Amino acid sequence: MSKYAVILLIINGLLVFSCNNKNSSHELFPPKMITKDTTFYPEGVCCKQMDISVVNDTVQRVIFTKGCAGNAQGVARLIKGLPIDSAIARLEGICCGSKTTSCPDQLAKALKSMKK
Repeated sequence: MSKYAVILLIINGLLVFSCNNKNSSHELFPPKMITKDTTFYPEGVCCKQMDISVVNDTVQRVIFTKGCAGNAQGVARLIKGLPIDSAIARLEGICCGSKTTSCPDQLAKALKSMKK
Protein backbone atom coordinates (compact mmCIF):
# COMPACT_ATOMS: atom_id res chain seq x y z
CA MET A 1 0.00 0.00 0.00
CA SER A 2 1.27 3.48 -0.84
CA LYS A 3 2.49 5.61 2.04
CA TYR A 4 0.89 8.69 0.49
CA ALA A 5 -2.82 9.31 0.63
CA VAL A 6 -4.36 11.48 -2.02
CA ILE A 7 -7.80 12.96 -1.54
CA LEU A 8 -9.79 14.68 -4.26
CA LEU A 9 -12.99 16.47 -3.37
CA ILE A 10 -15.35 18.36 -5.56
CA ILE A 11 -17.21 21.03 -3.64
CA ASN A 12 -19.57 23.28 -5.58
CA GLY A 13 -17.62 22.65 -8.77
CA LEU A 14 -14.25 23.43 -7.11
CA LEU A 15 -11.64 20.71 -7.20
CA VAL A 16 -9.76 20.43 -3.90
CA PHE A 17 -6.55 18.39 -3.74
CA SER A 18 -4.99 17.15 -0.54
CA CYS A 19 -1.97 14.94 0.05
CA ASN A 20 -0.33 13.82 3.27
CA ASN A 21 3.17 13.97 1.76
CA LYS A 22 4.91 16.64 3.85
CA ASN A 23 6.92 17.83 0.82
CA SER A 24 3.95 18.07 -1.51
CA SER A 25 3.08 21.65 -0.59
CA HIS A 26 6.47 22.79 -1.95
CA GLU A 27 5.78 20.98 -5.21
CA LEU A 28 2.41 22.69 -5.62
CA PHE A 29 3.46 26.04 -4.15
CA PRO A 30 7.24 26.51 -4.41
CA PRO A 31 8.84 28.79 -1.82
CA LYS A 32 8.92 32.46 -2.80
CA MET A 33 12.14 33.53 -4.48
CA ILE A 34 13.49 36.73 -2.97
CA THR A 35 15.88 38.35 -5.42
CA LYS A 36 18.08 41.30 -4.52
CA ASP A 37 20.20 43.05 -7.13
CA THR A 38 22.56 45.91 -6.45
CA THR A 39 25.25 47.99 -8.10
CA PHE A 40 28.07 48.80 -5.69
CA TYR A 41 30.83 51.37 -6.25
CA PRO A 42 33.91 50.23 -4.32
CA GLU A 43 36.43 52.64 -2.83
CA GLY A 44 40.23 52.41 -2.79
CA VAL A 45 40.55 49.56 -5.31
CA CYS A 46 41.06 49.13 -9.06
CA CYS A 47 37.54 47.83 -9.65
CA LYS A 48 35.09 50.65 -10.41
CA GLN A 49 31.76 48.82 -10.11
CA MET A 50 30.32 45.54 -8.82
CA ASP A 51 26.94 44.24 -10.00
CA ILE A 52 25.64 41.64 -7.55
CA SER A 53 22.62 39.35 -7.62
CA VAL A 54 21.46 37.41 -4.54
CA VAL A 55 18.52 34.97 -4.43
CA ASN A 56 17.20 33.81 -1.04
CA ASP A 57 20.43 34.99 0.67
CA THR A 58 22.60 32.98 -1.74
CA VAL A 59 25.08 34.72 -4.07
CA GLN A 60 24.05 34.04 -7.67
CA ARG A 61 26.19 36.43 -9.72
CA VAL A 62 28.94 39.02 -9.34
CA ILE A 63 30.22 41.09 -12.25
CA PHE A 64 33.24 43.35 -11.76
CA THR A 65 33.86 46.38 -13.98
CA LYS A 66 37.57 47.23 -14.42
CA GLY A 67 40.25 45.88 -12.11
CA CYS A 68 42.15 42.59 -12.39
CA ALA A 69 39.97 40.52 -14.72
CA GLY A 70 41.36 37.10 -13.79
CA ASN A 71 41.13 37.66 -10.04
CA ALA A 72 37.67 39.19 -10.35
CA GLN A 73 36.38 36.21 -12.35
CA GLY A 74 37.96 33.82 -9.88
CA VAL A 75 36.38 35.50 -6.86
CA ALA A 76 33.00 35.66 -8.61
CA ARG A 77 33.07 31.95 -9.44
CA LEU A 78 34.28 30.91 -6.00
CA ILE A 79 31.46 32.63 -4.13
CA LYS A 80 28.66 31.72 -6.54
CA GLY A 81 26.19 29.52 -4.66
CA LEU A 82 27.47 30.51 -1.21
CA PRO A 83 25.19 31.95 1.46
CA ILE A 84 25.87 35.67 1.96
CA ASP A 85 27.27 35.14 5.46
CA SER A 86 29.76 32.51 4.25
CA ALA A 87 30.93 34.74 1.39
CA ILE A 88 31.40 37.68 3.77
CA ALA A 89 33.37 35.53 6.23
CA ARG A 90 35.73 34.40 3.45
CA LEU A 91 36.27 37.81 1.84
CA GLU A 92 36.19 40.36 4.65
CA GLY A 93 39.54 41.77 5.78
CA ILE A 94 41.60 40.79 2.72
CA CYS A 95 44.11 43.50 1.80
CA CYS A 96 45.72 44.20 -1.57
CA GLY A 97 49.41 45.05 -1.30
CA SER A 98 49.86 48.05 1.00
CA LYS A 99 46.19 49.04 0.71
CA THR A 100 43.89 48.60 3.72
CA THR A 101 41.23 47.01 1.49
CA SER A 102 40.87 44.92 -1.67
CA CYS A 103 38.23 43.99 -4.24
CA PRO A 104 37.21 40.93 -2.16
CA ASP A 105 36.99 43.10 0.97
CA GLN A 106 34.87 45.65 -0.89
CA LEU A 107 32.66 42.81 -2.17
CA ALA A 108 32.14 41.71 1.45
CA LYS A 109 31.12 45.30 2.27
CA ALA A 110 28.64 45.25 -0.63
CA LEU A 111 27.17 41.92 0.50
CA LYS A 112 26.79 43.26 4.05
CA SER A 113 24.82 46.21 2.69
CA MET A 114 22.49 43.78 0.87
CA LYS A 115 21.60 42.03 4.13
CA LYS A 116 19.90 45.13 5.53
